[in-house]
Amino acid sequence: MSSGLIKCDLTLEHYFIYGPSAGVMTRPVLPRREGQPILMRGEVGVKEDGQLRPLVAHNTTHIDMPYHFLDDGMDLSAVLNNPAYRINLPMLTLVLDLSDAPEAHMYERYGVRYCREVTAEMLPDVETLSQYDALMLLTGFGAILDRGSDDFEPDAEGFYHLPSVTVEVAQRVVDAGMSLLAIDCTTVEKQTQGNPLRMTGDVHPILLGQPSPVFILEGVSGARIEPQAGFIPSEGVLEVVPRRTNADGADAAHARVFLNFYRENSRERLEQFVEMNTPEHLYG
Repeated sequence: MSSGLIKCDLTLEHYFIYGPSAGVMTRPVLPRREGQPILMRGEVGVKEDGQLRPLVAHNTTHIDMPYHFLDDGMDLSAVLNNPAYRINLPMLTLVLDLSDAPEAHMYERYGVRYCREVTAEMLPDVETLSQYDALMLLTGFGAILDRGSDDFEPDAEGFYHLPSVTVEVAQRVVDAGMSLLAIDCTTVEKQTQGNPLRMTGDVHPILLGQPSPVFILEGVSGARIEPQAGFIPSEGVLEVVPRRTNADGADAAHARVFLNFYRENSRERLEQFVEMNTPEHLYG
C-alpha cells in the first residue's frame, strides 16, 4: 500500500440549517436560453415566512474572527495574509477521534453516535498540545453534517443536541499556545434553551479574546476521512483557505479546509511538509 501523502478535503458541500437560521435557496440569475448561452445562479436566504434574510458563513464550513464576539476584535481583512497569524500558513495538527468518549458524553441521532460534550479530561495535557499549531476535534457529528439538515429537527423541548466544548477545553488550548481549534459541528457553544433557542457565549471569547487569538474553525466534515483513507490519523497538517471577498468588517468567512497526512504517522515527514509549504514571504 502506498505511503505517499494523503490530502482530504474537509469542506462541507452544503449549508447546515437549524433554529432561526434562514434556509438557502439557489436560483438562476441569468437563465440559459436561446441566443443567450450564459448561465449565472445565485443564493438567497429565506425564512419560513418567505421573507428574505442575509446569508451568513456560520451555517457551513467557516472560520471565526475575533470580531465575531469582540467589538474591538480583528475582522477578516486584518487577519488574511498576515503572517503573524498561523492560520494563513500550514498548521501541524493534532487530530482527536472522540468516537470512543465516555458513554455519558455520547448521543445518537439517525443512527450516528457522537460525543455531545467535549471535556478537558478527553484532551492531552498542555505540554502535548503545545507541540501542535491546531487541535481538530472529531466528535462524530460530521456524519450528520454530511447528510444535510432537511430533516434535522429539535426534540420536544427544542434542543438539537449539538456537540459543544467546555470552557476548560478552551482554556487548555489557550494555555498550550495553539493557533486554531477545529470541530465537526457548526458551533462550539452549548445550547441552553430550546424555545426560543439560546446558546452559551463563553467559549468563543476565551479563544478569540487572546492577544494571539485562537481562531475557531467550525463545520469541518471529518466523517469523510475514514471512508476514503481507511483510517483516522492522529496528526496531520491542516490548511485553511478563507474566502477573501468582502473581508472588511467580516466576523467570519466561508473556508476550504484540507487535512494532509500519511498512512504511517511520521512527525518528521509532517514537519518537512510544513517547512516546504510555509512561504518566506506572504504577499497579497
